[in-house]
Amino acid sequence: MKEGADAWYGQDTRGNKGQGEPAGGGGAWGYRTEELYKQFLAKRKILWEYTIQVSLKEFKEVFGQNLEDIELNLDRLFDPEIDITRMYRMEGNRIDTRKYISFLSGRGDSKVFDRTIIDKNEEKLKGVEVAFLVSKSRRIFNFEYAVAVISAMLSSAYILREHEVDFSIHAYSDRNNRKDRIDLIPIKRLEEEYDEVKEEEMFNYLRTDWQGDSVEEYQLLEKVESYFSPEAQTKIVVMISDFRGQRGKADVSDEINSRDNRKLHAEILKNQNRNYVFLGVGLGRRYIAEHLFQDSIQITSDNFYNMPNLIGTELGRLILTHHSMRN
Repeated sequence: MKEGADAWYGQDTRGNKGQGEPAGGGGAWGYRTEELYKQFLAKRKILWEYTIQVSLKEFKEVFGQNLEDIELNLDRLFDPEIDITRMYRMEGNRIDTRKYISFLSGRGDSKVFDRTIIDKNEEKLKGVEVAFLVSKSRRIFNFEYAVAVISAMLSSAYILREHEVDFSIHAYSDRNNRKDRIDLIPIKRLEEEYDEVKEEEMFNYLRTDWQGDSVEEYQLLEKVESYFSPEAQTKIVVMISDFRGQRGKADVSDEINSRDNRKLHAEILKNQNRNYVFLGVGLGRRYIAEHLFQDSIQITSDNFYNMPNLIGTELGRLILTHHSMRN
């Protein structure tokens, strides 16, 4: 069994740091250009131990403002619905200028005082639950990908917590490379509170332990109900992976039509008919997710630094679309 830094991609590329596809001896990920991430990565010696040698404090010192900007953008998507009821009275304290001018010109009545009621529906998102399933196989590990995933999970967790949306985060791989099991690790359980301690735990787990093998991902959805509570009304599954199957192939069309992906697509369709909502987040240059999921985004070398915003925006759209249909 071939293990270590050059497993799958050849000694010259040191893991998948190289460019090009595996069939050509290089990794599925090219070099990045986004400046903030580039500077962050340049300061760290690449140690191919499937670990990012950085603390949460250091991570936030570098990306703190970036995360705050992301959270502010996403916050606008999740604002409580505001119901506005327009009412006008013949007496009051607040005059509506347009109504008053119409009254003076003889075109309106004397109800010129604005008594509009603004009602925020704070329970708008009640019943929404989100389950994140994150692949941690060594085939797709590199610093850029892992950093983007960490940023996406930190910002998503913050926004969902602030808006009281229950969520869970599970990571999966075949940690012992035995090809006979899936190690599904609950990083954050549905019922667990997301506080500073849990944030630190989540960060530390996402930056380490990327040495596992890829798995047959359709098995993760065979009991999809286990990720949600009986009270959930809108159930959203976010899968983050390259979706290349347990064994990557040279031709992308062969991967799209592989046994693994045919079975994964069948599980997605079956569970969509049971009112589960899926978002596929594809990683790398092979656009496979769009062939498996009705809703998907692709993270590549051109947009990896924007992964948190892309996931958050699409997640917000799905919540507002599907939850409003059920209420």
